Amino acid sequence: MRDLRAATFVVLALAAGVAAAPACAQAEFSGAGETSELDCGGGAVSVEGASNVLTITGACSSLTIAGASNRITIDLASTSAIRVEGADNEIYWRAPGTAKPRVSVTGAGNRIARPRN
Repeated sequence: MRDLRAATFVVLALAAGVAAAPACAQAEFSGAGETSELDCGGGAVSVEGASNVLTITGACSSLTIAGASNRITIDLASTSAIRVEGADNEIYWRAPGTAKPRVSVTGAGNRIARPRN
């Protein structure tokens, strides 16, 4: 009987640990012609669409864009990445100190820059 209680305790403790484990934050946006604010909570951001104006906060680990003519301002973590597939997107990023994101671009007329203060 004592072994059964011990085994039950272990199973319940493991289940509670799994339930209490933080989820990896992620923000997803899909749309056209919208203005919105997102919080990535330190996770990845995925944007699909065209002609959106987005402000993204939360020290994001990565930004992936598939679309055209989006204007995005994003707060990045010190280690981060930006991936763009599309045309005429403007991405303005901020990161701590002198950190810079890894950047991958497929498409024409995209602008990715750290805003001047």
